[in-house]
Amino acid sequence: MKANPTRSSPLDLLLKYDQPVPRYTSYPTAAAFHGGVGEAQLRSQLVQRNQEPLSLYVHVPFCRHVCWYCGCNRITTQLGSTVVEPYLASLARELALVQGALGRRRRLAQLHWGGGTPNYLCAPETAQLWQLIESHFDLEPDLEASIELNPELLSREGALQLRQLGFNRVSFGIQDVDPDVQRAVNRVVPVEQIGRAMEWLRQAEFNSINVDLICGLPLQTPERFRRTLALVQALRPDRIALFSFAYLPEQLPLQRRIVATDLPSQIDRLTMLNDAQQLLCGDGYEAIGMDHYALAGDSLASAARGGRLHRNFQGYTTGAEWDLLGVGPTAISQFPHLLCQNHRSLRDYVAALERGQLPVERGVEVHDPDLIERRALIRQVMCSFGANVDAGRYASEWNQLQDLAADGLVELESDGPCYRLRVTPEGRWLIRTIAAVFDPQQRKRASGSRLV
Repeated sequence: MKANPTRSSPLDLLLKYDQPVPRYTSYPTAAAFHGGVGEAQLRSQLVQRNQEPLSLYVHVPFCRHVCWYCGCNRITTQLGSTVVEPYLASLARELALVQGALGRRRRLAQLHWGGGTPNYLCAPETAQLWQLIESHFDLEPDLEASIELNPELLSREGALQLRQLGFNRVSFGIQDVDPDVQRAVNRVVPVEQIGRAMEWLRQAEFNSINVDLICGLPLQTPERFRRTLALVQALRPDRIALFSFAYLPEQLPLQRRIVATDLPSQIDRLTMLNDAQQLLCGDGYEAIGMDHYALAGDSLASAARGGRLHRNFQGYTTGAEWDLLGVGPTAISQFPHLLCQNHRSLRDYVAALERGQLPVERGVEVHDPDLIERRALIRQVMCSFGANVDAGRYASEWNQLQDLAADGLVELESDGPCYRLRVTPEGRWLIRTIAAVFDPQQRKRASGSRLV
């Protein structure tokens, strides 16, 4: 059955459904994590025999300057090697504990360094961390190795070193190129340096280059943001992540430095998002998930077309659902029946390691078949814009989806005991809201960030 959608404007729909919603990088979400899950659960997971390779996330928390919009776990310091050297020693302890729990070497199919600012490390420290990982894992010949960079800190020599070590994908934040907007969030990177960074990365022949943009920053206007989009079109990265700024000063005190009255209106934010959609999709990019774009030849676009797109705490990613192991403070590990997070405090993280413990602070175990089924449905909606749903088991969800269908956000087709859900192009703006239909906890208590 197909509903006849009403003709509400995109802004009207965003206003109607603009409630806090998780980003669904996992299900259950991080809001369900609790202190009853710790080292014992991770050890029990690691000891299990698994022939599949791993995905490894390494958190590098250090930044030279603080960006006022940032919600990441980071340590702002100018001390350089004074803080990096003991941190690398802590990572070495954690990896040794992990390998001890595994009881064997595991293969790595994916590797990602995030932060913070991974290129805060100097060249010898970067090489030391890469070698440390090599000493504990067998790197697959086609390893997908990615790293997040601050273009302000990048040099030609640094780009070449990363490629020579084995990184083949890089990501760096542009956010916005307007000087006033940059000053309003305390992240000033001249356009000339952004251009040089892209040139050096191209010269180093990385397989894929991603840039991050943020819509909704203070002092942004559609006109100013079009200049940022024009630069991105000229740079032509392989992937673009376009995030909507979540202003949460109650939860993130750093954001209180942002003047709330400087934030763009909802209609301006929607205009900027729509401008980006039109410009990028008209320039050879394919829309991936809710906030990514990729050139047709990029592996992320290929995974989306082939139904292989996956989503985890790093966002949209390619390939199979390999177990994700996270190391470093605040790093999250994801397994089919366990989600766990390391201590968020560097002091607590180091103290656990010095006691010889895996530094797990909290998490959640997932064994309930209903939760597992709902996780699969949410992932299908978030990654494939559709799902096949058991009509009997999800009768109340069917009723909620009828309202979304009436607004033209989804199309529903009944097929005996099942119904087919398909997200419309208009519904992609509200993909999190649609996924939340299958999340009973979200219906009881709204959490997450607003849509626009």
